[in-house]
Amino acid sequence: MASNMIDSLLYRNVFSTPVMREIFDDKSIMQNWLDLEVALAQTQAEMGIIPREAAEEITKKAKVENLDIAEIEEGINKIGHSLVPTLRCFQRACDGSYGEYIHLGATTQDILDTGFMMSIKRGFDVIYNDLRDVEQAILDLIDRHADTIMAGRTHGQHAIPITFGYKAAVWGSEVRRNIERMKDCRKRCFVGQLSGAVGTMAGFGQRAVEVSSQSIKKIGLDIPDIAWHASRDRVVEIVSVLAMISATLGKIGNEVYNLQKTEVSELAEGFVEGAVGSSTMPHKRNPTIPEALHNLGRLVKASMEATYESMFSEHERDGALWKVEWKSANEVVIMTGAAVAKAKKLLSNLTVNETRMRKNLDVLKGLMMSEPLMLALGEKVGKQTAHEIIYEISMEAFEQDAPFLEKLLENKTVRDNLSREELEKILDPAGYTGQSAYFARKVSAAIKAAREND
Repeated sequence: MASNMIDSLLYRNVFSTPVMREIFDDKSIMQNWLDLEVALAQTQAEMGIIPREAAEEITKKAKVENLDIAEIEEGINKIGHSLVPTLRCFQRACDGSYGEYIHLGATTQDILDTGFMMSIKRGFDVIYNDLRDVEQAILDLIDRHADTIMAGRTHGQHAIPITFGYKAAVWGSEVRRNIERMKDCRKRCFVGQLSGAVGTMAGFGQRAVEVSSQSIKKIGLDIPDIAWHASRDRVVEIVSVLAMISATLGKIGNEVYNLQKTEVSELAEGFVEGAVGSSTMPHKRNPTIPEALHNLGRLVKASMEATYESMFSEHERDGALWKVEWKSANEVVIMTGAAVAKAKKLLSNLTVNETRMRKNLDVLKGLMMSEPLMLALGEKVGKQTAHEIIYEISMEAFEQDAPFLEKLLENKTVRDNLSREELEKILDPAGYTGQSAYFARKVSAAIKAAREND
């Protein structure tokens, strides 16, 4: 078994996706480093700092296939440096003395930070696109079920009726805010870095700012206002936003899990023929994806919290805390990528059992409608008095597992103020969903308008 589930041949697709694993694969990260070194060499050649032929050779040989990864690993273990063995191997791959011009003026953290950010950005973009697909799946649920009545629940108990479209709209509104957070995050977080030893660009000479800026532009990242070797807030902001997304999806997964319980059976993960829920109980249809979403949400939160440690970096560089990100930040991106992919599958194929939703409204034999009854009686006898009366009747009906209507009719004050017909009308859950459908349609319209601006 692999030391990390993300790399497990058996379980890797529970915690990651093939796309995310490729983005953060060693070869992909190393290719990012080479691409940055190429961008730097090309910029320096354009400015006459290094020979044009050197930049051409560096560009030609900057393929991860030209590097001996086993040799680089051995070199890292031997000399204790995270980049020099790669630079040496790359230099040898270049003909003549052109390899001497690689990495001119840059420092290790420039290359590692920027290469890492290139992969984070690619992963972030995948998550963004998948999250918009999740949003579309939720929109479909909102529009189909704006009027589908079900039990609203507080503290795990029946409260008063809502519609499933309203519940889905709460999910959709939260997902939309997360999408907007991602858009805001893009404005300031995806920056490259070519700043030199302590961030002053001293090694790049008189045209340092131009060298750095032009090189970073070539690889598709934004230009920072100043070195961020010891300023890790951008990485922390990225993982914080992704952790919120994972938590939102984990919450939705847990909600489906609870509503798929046998005694409830209002929602269910779409069943795939041949899926097996248990090795001993052939009848089981387990909520596999909802459980995975809940699990991933918790794990991403833990990795996000670890990433915060890098913000305590000391002086102009701090290898100890900076390297926390090497384990935690990529886990956040990879596992969030898995979460959005799974959420898209779950919500696009969600089974909504409208019949069971309506049936469950009667589990308490009318007690769910105590609030509208209290309000109706309160118009006749006063709200506080009505509350006391309905409370006593409710507790008696609950203890005796008796129909609420019959217990209400046994009370003289209720009989004197409300007829049986009025009571039956008030006890109809369909008449007390409040503005559920209104809010469902309002949120749906707002999300659709926002999607036009994405």
